[in-house]
Amino acid sequence: MRDRLETAMGKMARSKLAILPTPLELMENLSKAYAYPGIYIKRDDMTGLGPGGNKLRSLEFIAGEAISRGHDTLIALGPVQSNLCTLTAAACAKLGLKCILVHNGEKPERPSGNVLLNQLLGAQMHYIGCVSGAERDVYVDKMLADIRGKCRPYVVRNGATTGRGALGYVNAILELERQHSQKGIAPCTIFAPGGYGGVASGLIYGNALREFPFKIVVISVEDDRETLGANIQHVISEIEELLGLSLGCSLDEACKIDDRYRGEGWAMDTPESQQMVLDFPKSEGIFIELIYNSKVLVGMEDYIRRGKVKGNVCWLHTGGFGSLFSQFKNDLT
Repeated sequence: MRDRLETAMGKMARSKLAILPTPLELMENLSKAYAYPGIYIKRDDMTGLGPGGNKLRSLEFIAGEAISRGHDTLIALGPVQSNLCTLTAAACAKLGLKCILVHNGEKPERPSGNVLLNQLLGAQMHYIGCVSGAERDVYVDKMLADIRGKCRPYVVRNGATTGRGALGYVNAILELERQHSQKGIAPCTIFAPGGYGGVASGLIYGNALREFPFKIVVISVEDDRETLGANIQHVISEIEELLGLSLGCSLDEACKIDDRYRGEGWAMDTPESQQMVLDFPKSEGIFIELIYNSKVLVGMEDYIRRGKVKGNVCWLHTGGFGSLFSQFKNDLT
């Protein structure tokens, strides 16, 4: 099964976008501060294109499919400071594709964070107000009807959280395996974010198909455990259909999903996550944002301090640097 996974992955259409492998490094200062040797970071904030981040792994396979089918335009959907939208714009610039972004939010008076980056990347932006996801989909469907014949659009839906998008993190498991072997690092517990569940789905599936070289803890940043678990299971079923290989176990056997650090949900920080955004850069010189990474770090710290994990741990830094510039309105001093 281990070799069959690599063979199946090799058949998937893919456009090279990210600089891989991303670094796997020991966080020495954090290890000392927690008195816990063996705290590692997987630097997927350093995927290299645009501001970097996890979505580039997904976009490699999504853009690969789009190009293989003759599409010349990518349409990405998301809130005003969407990291996915910015990385889609960067991917389009590199691949010579047109980029259209549809934001369910108001156009800011002054461009900052990812909005500024989108402008620099030449994306065409549509701000359609504070509407629901369903209303945004209606807008996109009308747009598709209007532009077909002028271009060949491909819509990146659901935050790139699809079976094809999750292939990027199936591949990340293969990458992590090689890095652990090359560096002589003992197997670890991976702490990863769970938003829609795309990152988690790929990690869980890849890990199971590689016969569990790692343990995986998914820290929910948005939904309760049951909702996130159902989302992950749905994406895994899409991966199984694409690759023709079954997960071979239950989701509970494959990972642990923890929803105790999410606060009020997506884009709603907690006192602990906000403090982590302030403290972590001072310990490691690496920036994090409020929505995803800060909550995962809070969860990992709690696991370590309570003795709920043994052996090496690895935090997956998924990026989001561009959005950080819009998350604080006041002086932090």
